[in-house]
Amino acid sequence: MKAARLVCLAGILLAVPAMAAPAADEAYGAYQAGHYRRALSEALKRIEANSNDAAAMTLVGELYRQGLGIAPDQKVATEWYDRAEARGDINATFALATQLLDEKSGKRDAVRAGTLLEKAAAAGHPAANYNLALTLLATGREADDKRAVACLEVAAKANVADAMHALGVLAKQGRGMPASEEVAARWMKQAAAAGNIPGMVEYAIMRFNGIGVDKDEAAAAKLFQRAAAQGNPIAQNRLAKLYQFGLGIPPDTIEAAAWYLAARAQGLDDPGLDALFDRLKPEQQARAARIAASRISSAVLTAP
Repeated sequence: MKAARLVCLAGILLAVPAMAAPAADEAYGAYQAGHYRRALSEALKRIEANSNDAAAMTLVGELYRQGLGIAPDQKVATEWYDRAEARGDINATFALATQLLDEKSGKRDAVRAGTLLEKAAAAGHPAANYNLALTLLATGREADDKRAVACLEVAAKANVADAMHALGVLAKQGRGMPASEEVAARWMKQAAAAGNIPGMVEYAIMRFNGIGVDKDEAAAAKLFQRAAAQGNPIAQNRLAKLYQFGLGIPPDTIEAAAWYLAARAQGLDDPGLDALFDRLKPEQQARAARIAASRISSAVLTAP
């Protein structure tokens, strides 16, 4: 599995259970409703009334970090996260760790970032555990691999889909745990159900080939369709082949050609499908091209 730098999963800071808004919390209620200027105003009121309101400080930091209702300012965001972290807000601890790795924060400090990440992960913060796992996997040490698996399991239990997919990959590789196609398939299934596209594609391949799970070409085709519709070129290519040969889905050369063109537009060539397209009549090629164009546009508009 390829390691990655510390990342802030989209929306994770204010989406994890620890950041859930109290019933009467107007600041977080406004944030969740997309009324960001009001959220900022309400959060600042809370801080004025209570200089130790760490949750409100974290919210202000998040609004500045993303530029929601206000111009983005990483230095100001970092300052608010720092204040909130000092007052014990674990979400701010993780947020501050990510900011301290960004030159734009004005306070880049990789050593402190690592300490804060460890602290947030130990407290059970899902995104912190996911990111800590990535840093552990980068070392290549067996002990760190095992620890990474434990961190990923914490994140997976909190429905972090990327963590589920990572566990599936590690199970296939036998890193940090015994190699097991069955365990890999279970994690890929969970990742797919949670909307993780790579997991969806991996699980579809496993279902199609009967690796670690019962073979089911029709179920695999449905998974490929879901991932292909969201713009994944591998899924588009595999779906084209299924339509070409009628595997798990009724054969349809136009559909095969259309999905092939969509995948090719993203740089995924396939000589066999290229030959299929060349055998079509000009009007069929034009029809497939129109369908592919509409799907490419749709995937761009619906991409997360």
